[in-house]
Amino acid sequence: MTGRARGAAFALVVGALASTAGAIDADIVALVRDMTIEEKVGQMTQIDISLVTKDGKLDRAEMRRWLRKYKVGSLLNSPYSGGACGDHSVPAGWTASEWRSLIHDVQQLAEDEGVPPILYGLDSVHGASYVYGATLFGHQIALGATFDREMARASGRVTARDTLAAGVPWLFAPILGLSTQPSWSRVYETFGEDPYLAAELGVANIEGIQSDTDDPDLPTAAACMKHFFAYSHPATGHDRAPVNVPERVLREYYLLPFEAAVKRAKVRTAMESYNEVNGVPIAASHKYLRRVLRDELGFRGMLVTDWAEIINLHEFHRVARSRHDAVHLAMNKTSIDMSMVPLDESFSESLVRLVSEGRVPIERVDESVERVMQLKKDLGLLARPVPARTSPLIERVGGDGELALEIARASIALLVNEEPMAYDGPKYCSPAMVNTSVSNGHDIKSFGAGQTPTAAACRAECERERSCERWLFMQEWLSLGWQVCFLKTEDAEIDTGPGHVSIAGYCEPGARALPLDPSTLLHVLVTGPTANSRVSQSGGWSIHWQGACDDAEFQGQGETITEALMRLLPRTTRVTHTRGCSFEVPSHAQATCEIDEADMERTLRAARTADVAIVAIGEESYTEKPGDIDDLSLHQGQLELVRTLAREQPSLSIVLVLIEGRPRLLDGITELPQVVGVLHGLLPGPAGGTAIAEIILGITNPSGRLPYTYPAFPHAFENHYSSVSSKCAGSASAYLSTGTENCPNLFEFGHGLSYTRFTYSNMRTLSGSANVTHPATITIMVDVNNTGSRAGRHTALLFASQDFRPDGTAPEKQRLVGFEALTLEPSHSKTVSFVVRTEQLAHVTEELHRVVDAGAYRFFFARQKHSPALELRVQTPPPELESGILRKLRNRALGVVKMGGTDEGKPASLFGIVMIVVSLTLTCFCAGMLAAVVVLRGKTLVGGAGYSRTSSVANMSTLNFLSSSVQASHHVNEEIASQPSEASGLDQMGSRGSGLDRLSGSRSEEIASQPSEASGLDQMGSRGSGLDRLSGSRSASYGVGMDRIGSSPAGNTVRVLDMPVEEGAEGPSGEYDDADEDLEMVDLRVRK
Repeated sequence: MTGRARGAAFALVVGALASTAGAIDADIVALVRDMTIEEKVGQMTQIDISLVTKDGKLDRAEMRRWLRKYKVGSLLNSPYSGGACGDHSVPAGWTASEWRSLIHDVQQLAEDEGVPPILYGLDSVHGASYVYGATLFGHQIALGATFDREMARASGRVTARDTLAAGVPWLFAPILGLSTQPSWSRVYETFGEDPYLAAELGVANIEGIQSDTDDPDLPTAAACMKHFFAYSHPATGHDRAPVNVPERVLREYYLLPFEAAVKRAKVRTAMESYNEVNGVPIAASHKYLRRVLRDELGFRGMLVTDWAEIINLHEFHRVARSRHDAVHLAMNKTSIDMSMVPLDESFSESLVRLVSEGRVPIERVDESVERVMQLKKDLGLLARPVPARTSPLIERVGGDGELALEIARASIALLVNEEPMAYDGPKYCSPAMVNTSVSNGHDIKSFGAGQTPTAAACRAECERERSCERWLFMQEWLSLGWQVCFLKTEDAEIDTGPGHVSIAGYCEPGARALPLDPSTLLHVLVTGPTANSRVSQSGGWSIHWQGACDDAEFQGQGETITEALMRLLPRTTRVTHTRGCSFEVPSHAQATCEIDEADMERTLRAARTADVAIVAIGEESYTEKPGDIDDLSLHQGQLELVRTLAREQPSLSIVLVLIEGRPRLLDGITELPQVVGVLHGLLPGPAGGTAIAEIILGITNPSGRLPYTYPAFPHAFENHYSSVSSKCAGSASAYLSTGTENCPNLFEFGHGLSYTRFTYSNMRTLSGSANVTHPATITIMVDVNNTGSRAGRHTALLFASQDFRPDGTAPEKQRLVGFEALTLEPSHSKTVSFVVRTEQLAHVTEELHRVVDAGAYRFFFARQKHSPALELRVQTPPPELESGILRKLRNRALGVVKMGGTDEGKPASLFGIVMIVVSLTLTCFCAGMLAAVVVLRGKTLVGGAGYSRTSSVANMSTLNFLSSSVQASHHVNEEIASQPSEASGLDQMGSRGSGLDRLSGSRSEEIASQPSEASGLDQMGSRGSGLDRLSGSRSASYGVGMDRIGSSPAGNTVRVLDMPVEEGAEGPSGEYDDADEDLEMVDLRVRK
């Protein structure tokens, strides 16, 4: 068969698109079976476009060589990604038409050579950033600040459409990591620090990317969730540095966005990450790239490495002695489907050799090639391998500037808005509130009883103090000689209710610095290194990898802050722009902002007559390893610029604008009295200059909220869901745990002000009940009122918290469980509803079980004065014992039958039949023993998250034996899933257990320290997956059986059963003490 004929044969394998994400169609299986080993390995190989281009054109001879010799299946990148800055003879990039023409030629060559169509991928991370002229949006961190699902979906749809217009159907986006390390150079590529926020916006963005288009050749695109896993928390803050995070924390937070992308958004591809997690490189991790990603999350899509990560197993991570060994390690340990090699043929040559030597099974290769080919079919590549040189999508490229501006407007966060320097009027203070409590810290000043003997005197001090917005008077301390009056910042929260003894109140400035009134402005000074720079507004991955070379490359897209202010201010207003300081970047770790003396003199001269100074500070563009820094503090030149202006012109109002990809430490400049306003622009893209200018002038009402916690100090950083015990010393007596206070942050997660005032009232549940039985959904409703004088967009953030967690895992300070955006006219209100699943309240225990505590949960809103709060009690009834036992027997038998047989319907093996007999014998025995246990004096509990404790050794011995027997036949839980397992067959029978107690994979505290070298049946309950592990695979049925002993609060022996659930359902089970009908705990563990 000729190459062209073979290429046509590939095109005939069309069929219907897979109805289930990740399902492999029969025609794809047959196609892969008929491919040669070279063809198969070629489909797993991705190379950089630079290997097959020359002088910005396709090198046909070299492309043909790669196709003919290596059967290469994928290309990536732009030949202009490096950027030829300074050489204006080199174009900035290819237009959509130029890209489309190149893709047409590449696919034609592939068809001529009888190679399946090439799968092309690009880093379209905030718009089609490598398609010249395409609309560029703000980065993901700016989308995070909008807290808007529809904006995330819309930007994803446009990004995919512009990328498809170029003939490229694969987008390396979105990033689903959490920005929990503020020094990391890729903070701006995330949606922020919160897992719920990242999951919600990630799902919406993927849905937008993978939506259908009207291109007949490329009807849809593939998103790529990245980087799996935990890449975003490098221990040193440097990119690609090792990640050392406990397994419990990884599962509690970092895994959730990826789980949502797989299960809800049906993401088509994934990319693994550069890092090591707890000492193991991800590219060699069986645990994360096989068991967690494939088995637990159920991801069936195609998995690609990041740049050269298999090579890095040898050259960077040093876990392989050679590149050849690195390929062997990655293929046999993980489920990687495609190697982003990307600059040589080492992967192809090594894998072909390893298969021929029998060191990598051909079945392992087929598994990956089937996923690659299925993806190509799903994207329409097999139906129409050679796309037309034109597309109806091309004419729409670059036409979405208004959407980019809308997103930028919603992303800018107003962080500070104080009285202007010229204002000398009174403050507005609310009436005093009695029976209050105020959060610790945030003190500005304090006074003794002699200075402020009454609450009215304390309030008067707050009115006099410029920065005071909360005051607290401790009347009961008057006779003790202590300080009784405390002036606090707006970050202090006032709570009211019975049991509180103090008096407190709010004070607000009588006037605000922002928005500026254009009609009163005669002279505006605009200065700072980011004030007139689209490059800084757009950051890395903009036209080139490390960002645009200069503003000219944006072809007039968007505006800078300076340009927008000059356009929007009246002609009678004089606008002076100076650089302030200029970035010097030998490396980002050594970057400075150099102050030119002549420019500084010009700046100060303009400041003498200016009504206001707008100072735009921040960062130069960067990404990945080149963006590493050693000091989170902002460049000293920029800090000195602000301090000099404040010192030389003490009556000048200064408005800071932050344009930065990560939260650089501001070293106190926001506390200067002259700094009356602070706007955080993040990286808003080319349209950001317009949005910022509109907000400064009051044309747009700010509505963005911080998607991460902004640190005040380098070593006191904590995110908003840190443990309640995460504290900092607050006084001389704070060596006692109870004397410590929350660590000071500069700005909290979710912070964002408005030019109008929103209040909340009438918080309630739809059902009207304060009790809910898990599993369930809770609809929480609240009335949001715009009590100000202008319309505004507002995002309500709903949090939940617990005072105590009885399972021994410390609760978080708060957890985001919902957010909704709305727009209200003045004096209007709207009822906002939040649907919260009780599963969202789950946490991961020390034993790595995902559970929900029964008891009280407090729901409240972010940063709302007089915000209402709602307390709900989550309960779980005891499951029906008998039905659970019967389901357990059925599931266990079915699971073993499935294990013993094959997917093709062959008879069960002798080993499988033996296992069925053993299983049924053990269950019948345990069922009889269980019936006896039920009538014992010790109380019996059906649940799923107990402690391994008992009130007597006798009870422990009896019940552990029962548990062990039942669990021997079938038991899988998330703790099991987290343990390494390489072997199959009888190799899986090894255990860390001791005797029959270990058959369940759980331990009793009383015997945990006793050594045991168990063998035989004692070993069958390994920390693999029970008997399902004997076949090297998992059964679809759920683990059941009595696996724990606990103690009820009343001291009664508590029996815990893992109740089965149907595939995909939640598992209702819990600890129940039938002595006092108290509901203690509910288990959400999913067992597969």
